[in-house]
Parts: sequence; C-alpha cells; structure tokens
Amino acid sequence: MRKLVGIVLLGLGLSLGLVACQQGGSSGVQLGNPDFTVNLSRSSVTLTNGKPQTEILVQVVAKNGFSGPITLSVEGLPEGVQATFDPASVTPQSTVNVVTGVAQATLVLKRFATPEETQTVTAQVKASSGSTVKQAPLALTLTAPTVVLSEDFSEGIPSSWEVIDHTGEGGWTTEDDCDRETDYGPLDPIIAPFAIIDSDCLGYVDVDTELRTPVLDLSAYSTVRLRFDHYFYYYEEEKGDVDVSTDGGITWTNVARFSGEEVGPKTETIDISSIAAGQANVRIRFHYYDANYDYFWIVDNVVVEAE
Repeated sequence: MRKLVGIVLLGLGLSLGLVACQQGGSSGVQLGNPDFTVNLSRSSVTLTNGKPQTEILVQVVAKNGFSGPITLSVEGLPEGVQATFDPASVTPQSTVNVVTGVAQATLVLKRFATPEETQTVTAQVKASSGSTVKQAPLALTLTAPTVVLSEDFSEGIPSSWEVIDHTGEGGWTTEDDCDRETDYGPLDPIIAPFAIIDSDCLGYVDVDTELRTPVLDLSAYSTVRLRFDHYFYYYEEEKGDVDVSTDGGITWTNVARFSGEEVGPKTETIDISSIAAGQANVRIRFHYYDANYDYFWIVDNVVVEAE
C-alpha cells in the first residue's frame, strides 16, 4: 500500500512539474534580461590602393524580448579610412525566450590615403542602444605599395636609363641650357635638376627622342601605378607620349599623350596594371616627337609603385 501511494505521488509530482514547465513557457517567463549581440561576416580585412574599398555584413541578433533601435558605429579607424553603414540604425525584435530578432546592415570601408608603411589596427564595430553597448573587433590592414622605381634626376640621367635620339639633333638631358626654371618657374612640384627636352632651345631642327626606364620586374604584383611630375609647354605640332612595354622595349602601348595644349606643372598618376602587372620585362618611356622649334617637356620625380 505504501509502495502504491509513493508511485502515485511521484507520478503526480512529475505531472505537476511538466505542467509548470508548460505554463512557464506559455506565460512569458524570461530566461534572461532583454539583450542583443553583434556579429561580423569577416573579422579581418585588407585595403590596398588597388582595392581601396570593401564591404562587411553586420548582423544584430536580439533575444529575451529585446526590441528597439540600435545605432551602429566604428571606433579606432586609422587616418585615411572612412566607414559608412547602410542603414546606420537597425531595429531587431525578439519574443520571450526565443531569438527571432535579426537585423543587418552593410559596413562600407573606404581608404583615401596611402600609408608610408603597412599597418594593422584593431577597430571596434559598435552597436549601441541606450546605455547598452556591444562590440565586435575588426582587424584592418592598410598596405603600403612597394616602390619599384624612384628617380628625381638629382644626379643626372642614370646610366641604367636610356636616351634615344632618333634624329641626332638633340635628346633628353638634365642640362637646362635655356634656363626654363627661371623663365617659367616656380615649377612646383618639379625641382631642378630635372629631365628636359627643349625643342625651342635646339632651334629649327627635327626632334624625336625617348627617355626609357630600366627593365622592371613586376611579375609579383597585381597593381602597378606610374606617377611623375611634368610640364608640357606646347607650341604647335609636338607630342609627348608615355608608353609601356612588356617585352623590354620592342613593342609599346600608349597610356598617355600630351598635345595641343599646355599641361602643368602637375603630377600625373596612371594605373598601368592592365598592361604591366604580372610582367617581368617592363619598360616605360617618355617619347617627345613631331617637334621643330617648338617648346619643351620637363619630366621629374618618376615613381613606379606596385602591390
């Protein structure tokens, strides 16, 4: 009899416990305080000059009955990087005990400046609602390009460069015989000595000359940029071409042409990745031609950067 009563009481206790659990779940008893979390689709990104922008999916998950707007932001970004969210605020909602509140936004990171050296920083993506703040770390790497070539002609035209005089009447030099620096200066950002071909100074002769860089091995790079300072002072028919060769100077592809108007003094930046990236036998030339008692072309601070 005692055994039977114990079995009945045990069964009754289990039934009451089950009912209590069912009632607790249906009556809105919370397992914890209303809260949310923030997650990133990627925890690390790299920005380069060739790929200066990237997107990250930011997901905010609400739980335990949380509902309300959450503002998104980023702290700890390095100088030269801008962050924007689309949208800037999200509103996830959840029911009691059930995580159903999921909202997401796109974080866009864009690089506007080139660092002097490669750097990695850890920024914090923040989701804020009132006094509640959640963070997710984001490792951000900014790469500095490799300087493959840099020449300012301060010691003349280097022996590794090549000057070709097609007419025999005059070629590229660093001798400013007609003193263009004084007559047309200041030439900022150009600083003497510089490379110059001066048709006006040479007089009534046909001028056709090339200034060629050494051979550059760019086989390890996917992005290549050419930068130079110059002053193309135009008179009539003369042309100034910037060309790139991937076979050491046998064939050339034109990437810039100056003719018909005065240009500079100014800095030119040309992305030559589609031609030169991944190539092991690259040369660049500054070709001045169709000139006869015209004016001049000055070139200075030639830089090739690659990533």
